Amino acid sequence: MDSSEFKSVKREISGTVNDIFDDFEESNSRLPTMEEFQVIIADAASHYLGPIDQNAVDGINANLERQRIREKLLWDAAAEQEVVIRKRRDNDG
Repeated sequence: MDSSEFKSVKREISGTVNDIFDDFEESNSRLPTMEEFQVIIADAASHYLGPIDQNAVDGINANLERQRIREKLLWDAAAEQEVVIRKRRDNDG
């Protein structure tokens, strides 16, 4: 994955994380706990990553490694966005 792809994924994930926080706060009048956020983002990650091709036996290890890398990028971007949103909310409130 080159840097432009990484930036694209990060922007997409940042938008998704922002939406998660906004939707949750609007529905619950509070920000999600880390556990609640992890459940929501895991569902979003599953949707984003899609299913692993179980028939590609020869490529399964490569697929798992790619998925692990993509999940790490997703979690890193989500954690970064969470910090930004919490700081913004603290400064606004």
